[in-house]
Amino acid sequence: MLNVVRIEAVVTDLDGTVVRSDFSISAGTLEALDRVRSAGIAFVIATARTPQGLEHFQELARRSAMAVCCSGAIGWRSQHKAMAWMEELPPATTRRIVEIAVAEDAGVASFDGALWRMTEEYWRLSPTQPHGPTRVVVDSAVVAETACCTMAMRHGNGDLRHIAELVAAEADSAALSHVGRSTVLDVTAQGVDKGTGTCRALHALGIDATAAISFGDMPNDLPMFRVTGRSYAVGDSDEGVMRAASEVLPSVEDDGFARKISELAAADWTIEDADPAVIAAV
Repeated sequence: MLNVVRIEAVVTDLDGTVVRSDFSISAGTLEALDRVRSAGIAFVIATARTPQGLEHFQELARRSAMAVCCSGAIGWRSQHKAMAWMEELPPATTRRIVEIAVAEDAGVASFDGALWRMTEEYWRLSPTQPHGPTRVVVDSAVVAETACCTMAMRHGNGDLRHIAELVAAEADSAALSHVGRSTVLDVTAQGVDKGTGTCRALHALGIDATAAISFGDMPNDLPMFRVTGRSYAVGDSDEGVMRAASEVLPSVEDDGFARKISELAAADWTIEDADPAVIAAV
């Protein structure tokens, strides 16, 4: 049996989902978000970006009811420029992530809520992009011993799969993401990811996660997909993401997000959801 649920929140990743590879946002996307707001539906951003990095996309930030930043480690209210929460990594995990980076010749960086500290290699591999917080180059030992809420890793060959496996053994909340055309491995504290962050943000807004829909394109969006009532993979993205999504949409370059929002508006903002009682009986 299916229940008809009215959408109360739209949760979306940024890069590769509503922000294009050149860091631009289409007019269609902004018009879609205005339709969302006009319908009384909350717009929630869920991104690996920092709050300061998010603020560079003011057209998106000012339309949001709340933002989940640093892959769930920080909750951010753009309208008040205020932090709702911040979850730090355990010091032992931070040190171990740096050890892995050094052993694998990878670049590593950490963010403490205000400042990015990064090794020379991470700086070298960082693409030109809208950066919010101040960035400083330090020795890997400084990164290892400084408290932080999120870490990031890059490798010169662009392949982070082996490193991701090593990191996953130390911190379960590690997943690949894209910033522009560059692949990054984001690391947060155990049990902190876009799924927990999305639930926390929606709870603060008084919205049940089953009445929310989510849009994403990378593995770090999977926890967000798991907690929302319906999920959409934007573009021909990661295979695991496309398999997990309720539906695969055209790419961000082809306005996949905006097109889906138009469809949902035409359907009076409703989705069909399985009856929890039926799910429990299976």
